[in-house]
Amino acid sequence: MTTQKQEYKEQVGAIQLTLIPSDKYKSNKIVFKFRAPLTRETSTKRSLIAALIETNTKKYPTQTAFRKELASLYGANFYTSVDKKGNEHIITAVLDMVDGQFVPEGDTLLKQAFELIQEILFNPNAENGSFNETTVAREKENLEQRLESVYDDKIRYANKRLTEIMFADENYKYGAFGVLKDIPTISATDLYEYYQQFLVEDTIDLFICGDVKKEDVLPLVKALPFADREYRDLDIIPPVHPKKVNTVKETQPINQGKLVLGYRTNILFGEEAYVPLQVANGLLGGFANSKIFINVREKASLAYYANSRIDSFHGFMIISAGIDEKNYDQALAIIKEQVTAMQTGDFTEDELSQTKAMLTNQLLEANDQAQGLIELTYNNTLKKANLDLPNWLKRISEVTKEEVVAAVQSLELDTIYFLSKGAESE
Repeated sequence: MTTQKQEYKEQVGAIQLTLIPSDKYKSNKIVFKFRAPLTRETSTKRSLIAALIETNTKKYPTQTAFRKELASLYGANFYTSVDKKGNEHIITAVLDMVDGQFVPEGDTLLKQAFELIQEILFNPNAENGSFNETTVAREKENLEQRLESVYDDKIRYANKRLTEIMFADENYKYGAFGVLKDIPTISATDLYEYYQQFLVEDTIDLFICGDVKKEDVLPLVKALPFADREYRDLDIIPPVHPKKVNTVKETQPINQGKLVLGYRTNILFGEEAYVPLQVANGLLGGFANSKIFINVREKASLAYYANSRIDSFHGFMIISAGIDEKNYDQALAIIKEQVTAMQTGDFTEDELSQTKAMLTNQLLEANDQAQGLIELTYNNTLKKANLDLPNWLKRISEVTKEEVVAAVQSLELDTIYFLSKGAESE
């Protein structure tokens, strides 16, 4: 029988440890979250560091040797990613491994996994105060290609430009992967110097999900040689109320225009109005039955795609549509009409119920995997919130039409961005 036991949380030296005991999975997931302020000076370096520690170590200096060691741990997998939440930059490092009870001599597997983690984090492929030049050059090239590829994906590019314009006075304008222009200026020595700072200064959360016991885990966590530090609380995002709408139009040789609207919500994860805002987003543009999708794409046949999404750590909503340039004014007007309709309660109880059901299914699906549970737990940790899965599902079921209307009334249009080939204006 699958059981979800009580979470266990403890500050262990530099690390805030959270155990999520469950026998639902046949694997254990060990997830480190390294958090620092989001700045231009460090975001590109952090992105490169995430790539480097995923690649090799001093003891396993090639990708082949590194992957061979992982394979010896019954096919363990190690990977990293970068993200931003509000004004914070986060490096996530994940070790996925089989539960030791399912393999021969598996009682030492967790200890071996932590020995490898220590090797990865504290013994990187570096010497004489510099990361391995060849590895750094390869990862810089990979990162350049990744950031350049955004230009070719016009949906992502338009969203990137909206973010840069809307948050021009905030560090949030910088992407989690860093800044393309900054890559050539970073040397292997610079990177290693910042790596030492990263190890000493980052706020560290560690999540372990699986059939694990704290008495087995605590000694292994304590053995990791991180210097002690204070646990830094999340940087709070102050409310922003735009004085006027900023409209920016840019041109490129493209066939399909990209229209993006940025609204301030000033509603963050875990706050009372957050779940009503989620439901509102589902009604407005989150699902295929949403107002924007039906009225802009289906009825008026003005859009190739049309949707909305909310950011729960910076308090904004983005509405996106792919349109023909000649339909700009009409599409913009219809999108604004849908927001107004939501603000005046122009939706039915049936539509509300259907959206709540779809949101519930989406949430259950996202949290069916260990990584989803860990991400949700991390969000609650950062915001000191109590929106675990059962509470979240209960809150969705209880959301009223009046709460949804109130949440949508918080929307303030900040920025309109339109990317097109400019033929109509000519």
